[in-house]
Amino acid sequence: MQLTRTSNKLKRTILFNAERGGTPYFAPPHTGYFSLILIKQAVGYITIDTKSGARVSFPIQHPMAICLRDDESVTFSMTDGDIYNVVFSPTFINVNMRPSVLEEEVYAVLAETHHLFRLAPFMEVRADLKCIPMNTEQMDTYFQKCDSAVSVLAEEDPDNRWSCRIRALFMDILTGLETQYTHMMQAAWDNSLTFMTYRNIVVHIHGDLMRPCRIEEVCRRFGINKNKLQVIFRRYSGLSYHDFIKKARVERAQSYLAFTGLKLSEIAFRLGFSTEQHFYRFFRREAGVAPAVFRQAAVADRKAAFAGFRVLDREDPGCYPTRY
Repeated sequence: MQLTRTSNKLKRTILFNAERGGTPYFAPPHTGYFSLILIKQAVGYITIDTKSGARVSFPIQHPMAICLRDDESVTFSMTDGDIYNVVFSPTFINVNMRPSVLEEEVYAVLAETHHLFRLAPFMEVRADLKCIPMNTEQMDTYFQKCDSAVSVLAEEDPDNRWSCRIRALFMDILTGLETQYTHMMQAAWDNSLTFMTYRNIVVHIHGDLMRPCRIEEVCRRFGINKNKLQVIFRRYSGLSYHDFIKKARVERAQSYLAFTGLKLSEIAFRLGFSTEQHFYRFFRREAGVAPAVFRQAAVADRKAAFAGFRVLDREDPGCYPTRY
């Protein structure tokens, strides 16, 4: 089950092909590769070996995500499961996001300035914080995005933006993971029902920005009135609910513009705008600059910022969406 069409950026393969039953499933470390394991359902145990040399084993609790960097590994001992494993290089998102650069202290500043992903759950040293519990809706959304990526790869006659579409789908997942990781850290000192409600709503919003997320629908879904919802969002985000939605869409649009070559019409569709013109007006009003101007400046500024980092003399290992 390997596609013949490949590139130095991306291809699909089957990484784990051991027999089922009691045979362990191994995720061997690959220099330059990270691994995102999405567990929708499974029966068995997991053992994680971290970069620090620690080993932790626990029964599979689904749905959940496991985020591993290149020098870490996971062993599955299971009898059945529905799992996606996405083995990728950070350079698939951007050539500057090499593992060695991610470890630099200055990267946090660069990430904030240039809208880069922190990949915080992957860089985490504690094994328990590398495992992110999810709800069924969130995992279903991630599986749909992985399925969409595989469908794009299976196209017989793709256009020249096929890799951009897959990168955009993957970036959607990473945004959700980093949001969930941040909330996990915050829950360590605030495990109130109010915060949990806020976290669940934010996860719902980031899961699919194509949907309207109307305040009335969200209130019905989470059993909360409008006034309480506004109070919660102002408390934890400093924004009203509507301003939070706008900010989320602007930031996702900035990521699409900065790291993909997607057309404005495709970005508009992914963010739930009825027309390209509607998206253009929205972005220019909220970001203060036209989308094309932002894209050009973001790429140029990022290249200049990373000009001083040494480039490794090895091929980009790429990204491999895998299902078993």
